[in-house]
Amino acid sequence: MRAQRSGSLRRRSIVAALATAVALAVSACASSGPEASAAPTAVALPDTAVGKKAQWVLYTINSDEETTEAEIEQNIAPVMLEQVPASQIVAIVGQMGDAKPWIATSVTEATGGLTVLLHSSSAELQMQISVDEQQLINGLLFQQPPADRTPAASWKELKKNVAALPADTSMTVTRVDAEADAAGAGERIVDIAGDETKPLGSIFKLYVLGAVADAVAAGTLSWDDNLIISDDTRSLPSGVLQDQPSGTLVSVREAATKMIEISDNTATDLLIDRVGREAVEAQLAVMGHHDPALNTPFLKTRELFQLGFGPDFGDARASWADAGVDQRRAVLGSMPGGVLELNSFDLSTTAWQQGIDWFADPADLVAAHLALQQKAATPTGEPVRGILSANPGLQFDSEVFPYIAFKGGSAPGVLAGSWLLERADGERFVITMQSSSLDPADVTDTALIFGNVTDAAKLLADE
Repeated sequence: MRAQRSGSLRRRSIVAALATAVALAVSACASSGPEASAAPTAVALPDTAVGKKAQWVLYTINSDEETTEAEIEQNIAPVMLEQVPASQIVAIVGQMGDAKPWIATSVTEATGGLTVLLHSSSAELQMQISVDEQQLINGLLFQQPPADRTPAASWKELKKNVAALPADTSMTVTRVDAEADAAGAGERIVDIAGDETKPLGSIFKLYVLGAVADAVAAGTLSWDDNLIISDDTRSLPSGVLQDQPSGTLVSVREAATKMIEISDNTATDLLIDRVGREAVEAQLAVMGHHDPALNTPFLKTRELFQLGFGPDFGDARASWADAGVDQRRAVLGSMPGGVLELNSFDLSTTAWQQGIDWFADPADLVAAHLALQQKAATPTGEPVRGILSANPGLQFDSEVFPYIAFKGGSAPGVLAGSWLLERADGERFVITMQSSSLDPADVTDTALIFGNVTDAAKLLADE
């Protein structure tokens, strides 16, 4: 049972999975298909200690009243609160409310816990929950329900499954030498459209982390330096920092961790502002990107929302793909500051086909992961390794793969993921998956798409 695992897993379970749930709900709202299925029927939760806590979670994410820190502390075990402050959980629960009302549609009881299928009009999530002897929640995991798919038992079957996906998809599995540098090419075990450049969504945050690490190494930045949240730096979810009041101080280390672990957009923009856009653009070449011009100028997340989906930049959106760098910089420079309102953006459309996203091919992502591991091996870059492994994105066998670095990304019509896996025998692999479609609905089933990554890891485990 996941509740019995380490505190670090409990931490990423409640933080990363809850934040991901909100992002999935928003994406599903924006891209729901034309045909609506019959609404499912709610089921009762058991009248047991863990059932009552599951009911509390359901009540909390459905409530019109803001959850207080005191309520969190009354229901969640101290071992979790040591890792995740109650204030942070309050912010995440508030985001969950964007997809309410939620109902429980099925319940499966197991020793020490429950698995509950939660349904709203915009998303379905599987909740796994357990409690300790004091009847406090000590395990909480939200994830997409298992996809209706047959796992691949061979590389041939894996390729067939990827080819059958509704979105245009590339997937690579690369064995990398233990001493490979950022430009080092490894053995491609799987190569499905591996030469295609495709949108990344939030995987671009790897380059921001690289720029931060190099600034620390240069002595122009410290992991302990503070950043200040303001209305002009506040972005939209995913994340939790956008819910913090102006004037809130966030350390560089905390912002970098949130940027990778829960893909916090406000944390990302704070870091870009601190190191400078040009430093991140330079990092593309430093970390082995084959064509940095594809991402120049380098967008902040606020700018992606405004340019790609906002009502005031339709002309700039239409001309962006053909615009020169100076023209693009002028557009970004004209964007207003202030609070962004989510309901003012049309997330039912896609923007990546107009060049509005961040772009790379699988070799770029392999190089980026290797470059970051090199930075992590330096005294000043030591935090990078832990930051990258805070959230593995999927469930892997930790005895087979004791270390996993992950960054994924999504936007309307875009779903992508990248993993560096270190096997217990010392072998290293990088798995990349990039899906894109003009129909956002084609990429909303993350379990169907990323199930192929889980299959690949199992095949690597069985080598």
